[in-house]
Amino acid sequence: MNLKTLQKIKKGFVTREVGAELVLVPLTGNVSQMNELFTMNETGRFIWENINEDTTIEDLVEKMVEAFDVTPEIAEKDITGFLERMSSMMA
Repeated sequence: MNLKTLQKIKKGFVTREVGAELVLVPLTGNVSQMNELFTMNETGRFIWENINEDTTIEDLVEKMVEAFDVTPEIAEKDITGFLERMSSMMA
């Protein structure tokens, strides 16, 4: 997944904090087609909040390894899975 894809994914959603949770609302051309909201767990929120215009997968892996007690392999697997899920919701 490249930088352009990361930016596209993030631009396809708006976020709202509801209590202590971060909720993602997918943007669609027709609001009546919107049938899902997504609540982020701690890992998902961390990934989401660390995606910006200069972010790479490698940057996210490094940040996740520093923030959580995980190996680079597990961090990359979690990040890739998260981004693939977000990407599939944009299709």
